[in-house]
Amino acid sequence: MIKSMKTPSFTRRDFVFIADEIAPMMHWPTHIHELADKLNATNPRFNRERFIERATKAWEANYQANLENINDEVPY
Repeated sequence: MIKSMKTPSFTRRDFVFIADEIAPMMHWPTHIHELADKLNATNPRFNRERFIERATKAWEANYQANLENINDEVPY
């Protein structure tokens, strides 16, 4: 018999960790919005807009750092 999963009770500390450490690993920043929708169900005090802002900044910082190492010169 499969037991239904209980929704975890995340705290602000958990949301900060997810925004700073997990969100930068996502392939596209639009996935941050999907993640925020799911996290919104875990805590009625979840601030979706603040989470998206923080997670997007972390995502951009991660991908901006990686862009500096790309050599996209096309030799002719």
